Amino acid sequence: MCREFQDAIRAAGLIPPDTITTGKIIAFAGLNKPKANRAARCFLFPDRRGGWFQDFTTGLVEVWQMKRESPYTEQEREDFRRKCERDRAAREQAVTEGQQAAAFKADKIYKRAVSADAGNLYLHRKQIHPHGAKTGDSGRLKGVLIVPLFDGAIKLVNLQFIHADGTKRFLSGGKKKCCFWWLGKKTSTVLIAEGFATAASLHEHTGHQVFIAFDAGNLANVAKIVRANNPNAEIIIMGDNDKNGTGQNAAIAAALASGGKYLIPPTVGHDWNDHLTAIRTAENSRIAEIAEVVR
Repeated sequence: MCREFQDAIRAAGLIPPDTITTGKIIAFAGLNKPKANRAARCFLFPDRRGGWFQDFTTGLVEVWQMKRESPYTEQEREDFRRKCERDRAAREQAVTEGQQAAAFKADKIYKRAVSADAGNLYLHRKQIHPHGAKTGDSGRLKGVLIVPLFDGAIKLVNLQFIHADGTKRFLSGGKKKCCFWWLGKKTSTVLIAEGFATAASLHEHTGHQVFIAFDAGNLANVAKIVRANNPNAEIIIMGDNDKNGTGQNAAIAAALASGGKYLIPPTVGHDWNDHLTAIRTAENSRIAEIAEVVR
């Protein structure tokens, strides 16, 4: 029965946990995320005849019920429906409480954080400016880039922590869906990108206001919010060129959702930070070659 549940999770495109304990919410990797990621959840009822799973990355929520030779009676179906409803209500309450706790923690951390500067190792590696991002000045957050997430009411609800090697994490239980940050003041053309480094590169290169959606699955949500607040703006979704097509598909969906356009960098595996950095490096090399010839 546990295997059938795992098969249902696989059929949705996710990689299920190796072991699923009944009566316990288990976190595992979201769609196309590394194994260490914890964006997905699953729950197998104690009777092992039903359960649910969801992926915060994509918004997927599915209820599973075991197949059997004889059909379920009406009473069994009703019992299962009530069980799912009770569990859904408890799960939503737990999510709300987790988001409130994360928002409170985010506020405390962000107020204590200091402004990042060009000496930050991640910024240096990505060849971008801080644009108001912060960092910790001591302890385990020292040198870690701290990027805020705001909801539609422009309330701080979560933080993203970016380490020098590019490892990213958010506050546990914090809200991410429909949340964003932005670089620059309002412009007639508005860009929307997945990550901070990509957004920073685009803002520095174009001067346009750029919104950060934080992952591909959130692009369409943020694009709708941006459109609602900028009805006459030209909106361009600056998607990643992922090998598996995730970034491209999400960019297309976001463009359709907002009546905007989308652009993808030409090289597979590149985002716009990669692309613009490569252009800058090539230009600097040509300038150096010319200077050498002139000398």
